[in-house]
Amino acid sequence: MITLSVIKADVGSIGGHTKPSDEMLDAVKKRVRDAMASGLLIDGLVTHTGDDIAMIMSHTKGTGHHDIHVGLAWEAFLDATKVAQEQGNYGAGQDLLVDAPSGNVRGAGPAVAEIEFEPLPSYRQAESFTVFAADKCAPGAYNLPLYMTFCDPMHNGGLLLSPRLHEGFTLTIIDMECKDGDRRIKLNVPEQAWDVAALLRDMDRFAVEAIHSRAFPDEQIASISATRLHNIAGRYTGKDDPVALVRNQGIFPAPEELVEPYLIGHFVTGDTRGSHTMPLMPVAINTPVSGPYCLPIVSCLGFSMDKNGKFASRYNDFFADGSWDKARLNIQQKAIEIRRQGFFGVAMASQTEIAYTGLMDTMAKLDKDFVITA
Repeated sequence: MITLSVIKADVGSIGGHTKPSDEMLDAVKKRVRDAMASGLLIDGLVTHTGDDIAMIMSHTKGTGHHDIHVGLAWEAFLDATKVAQEQGNYGAGQDLLVDAPSGNVRGAGPAVAEIEFEPLPSYRQAESFTVFAADKCAPGAYNLPLYMTFCDPMHNGGLLLSPRLHEGFTLTIIDMECKDGDRRIKLNVPEQAWDVAALLRDMDRFAVEAIHSRAFPDEQIASISATRLHNIAGRYTGKDDPVALVRNQGIFPAPEELVEPYLIGHFVTGDTRGSHTMPLMPVAINTPVSGPYCLPIVSCLGFSMDKNGKFASRYNDFFADGSWDKARLNIQQKAIEIRRQGFFGVAMASQTEIAYTGLMDTMAKLDKDFVITA
């Protein structure tokens, strides 16, 4: 069995929330190289999207393994944090919300997406997968694209054309506002597609956490990080900046069907201070956050993996292609238009998000001065 793990965190950046320094990235890359040399990892790649450093790894330890999460990823992020502190970079260690995880880093701040599977079974001739990494947005940012790909043949013709896709999928959806434990529901599509829509429309509360094939129920297609940082820290500490790991081709959707929904630049909670509703911008890998309004951004890399778990020397940067330039211009215009509305109405984030900002202190102060009259 091979495990693919994507672990991402913001541990500091240059000149505000823009990008990590080269020295920070080098510190994480060294940890990955050492882990490959020792045999802990089969393969690994380090990238960044905005100010978030992502570790994309293959190994045989299974999901949630202490050696991968804590012994490698957590220590690598601590190394990068130390560099950020020495360089005076902004937000050093921002996403490391506990002192030391006891098991794995889920619930400790970093975003995690993992899938364990047997590579190249008889019904799968090649293993390919995509990694989506987002910055400056909430973990429900993938809700609409995933719905369009896995539930809507208007966007994914494979749902009609592929016999295996036509059999449908099981979506695991998590209630991210439940603080008593992990509250989940499993829904089958297409039969329960409207129920899926009813939940996923509220992207600040519900998010897709996993997707499995119904043609091959043991095959997991997607894993998405769905953790609210404010639920861990009890205050606003930055947006949740999710990652998504999605296997593709053959019995799964094609990469073109996975990326097509990002043409519309759908509105998500995010932006500077995580306080506004803004369109999600597809960008090339290793893109800094430097535009006006601090647009939410998302990158997408495609990989082919051999039967031994090697992948990092070959990848395709889907959103770097020039065919996305027109979409980016349209999305930038959408951002300008909604920000013209400033802080009024839907231009600002939902009450769920605002509840963790300083605005609530103002509301509490003013509340005692209200007077009820006949």
